[in-house]
Amino acid sequence: MILALSGLGLAQTRCGSSPTDFFAGTAGISAAGKNAAGAAHANAGSAGSVGGSGGTGDEAGAGGVAVSSEFVFDSQVLPTSSSSYALDLDGDAKPENAYGRVLSALSAYGLPAQAAADTELAAGRGLQLLAVEVPSNSASGSATLELWRAEDQANPDFGGTGSFVVDSLAPSARLGAIIMGDELNSVQAAVGETLPRLLLHLPLGGAVDLPVSVYSISFQITADGLTRGQLNGAALASDVDAIVPPALAAQFDRACAGASVQGQPCQTALGLLDSNHDQRISAEELRRSNAVATALAPDVKLFDAQGKFAPDSAAVVKDALSVGFGFTAVGARISQIP
Repeated sequence: MILALSGLGLAQTRCGSSPTDFFAGTAGISAAGKNAAGAAHANAGSAGSVGGSGGTGDEAGAGGVAVSSEFVFDSQVLPTSSSSYALDLDGDAKPENAYGRVLSALSAYGLPAQAAADTELAAGRGLQLLAVEVPSNSASGSATLELWRAEDQANPDFGGTGSFVVDSLAPSARLGAIIMGDELNSVQAAVGETLPRLLLHLPLGGAVDLPVSVYSISFQITADGLTRGQLNGAALASDVDAIVPPALAAQFDRACAGASVQGQPCQTALGLLDSNHDQRISAEELRRSNAVATALAPDVKLFDAQGKFAPDSAAVVKDALSVGFGFTAVGARISQIP
């Protein structure tokens, strides 16, 4: 399918006039196009290096004008198990998503993750912004993705033309991508690259900001925005240990405050996790809990000593927790791009 930018009503051209087609070309992707997209990914750099209109291999070679269409995530669709929104990250031919395992475990303690994610999004906290850049005269199917965190704002406008400001203090990401028909998939990371990192707002007990190295992002573009989106990556085990148990402890304190301490979810949590019987659940008690420790345990080995992408499915010691979730997005106007 070839989609016209004018039909989307979402086009934001940063450097030149709008072309008629967002997908410049057909559904078929040539070998040259794949190489160009791969080069775009390799040259994209690590988190924090985005800015300007960017460009792809085709744009640099043919002098094409990059057209950028901008979006904001208007839903975060969470996994309900380790098999949903899963992807093979470490090359063992088995899809991973430990994030789904974590959320499933937390649901047993009365912590509804999807409701928490919906609440945070409606409140304008931790919103994710995305731009798709395509050279106007390219028929190869190469593109570039840029992702940013938005500044928090009350009453966000998800009507398709809402304005959002980039949070300049949060890391951003830039990835090469390939378009086939109306589907877009980021280019697979190569061994030795630095995966871009984003600060994702995730409902892990309470909502937490967790650094996640992005491995893959894909979606379908329709006349109304982006659908069937999926983002996969991994959080370092050290980040998970430092951030998640304290956030969970704080959430249990809120859930068990006052009269709520008599509620069944609170009583279940206290019975299983309050090892010193002080009617509080601390981060250290959570770390010592077999159930929580198992849920938060890293499940993949992805990085070498320098932090470069080096997947090793045979490694006994894992260094990251796989993360995958779905999303949809609507058109947006993004300002103050670094």
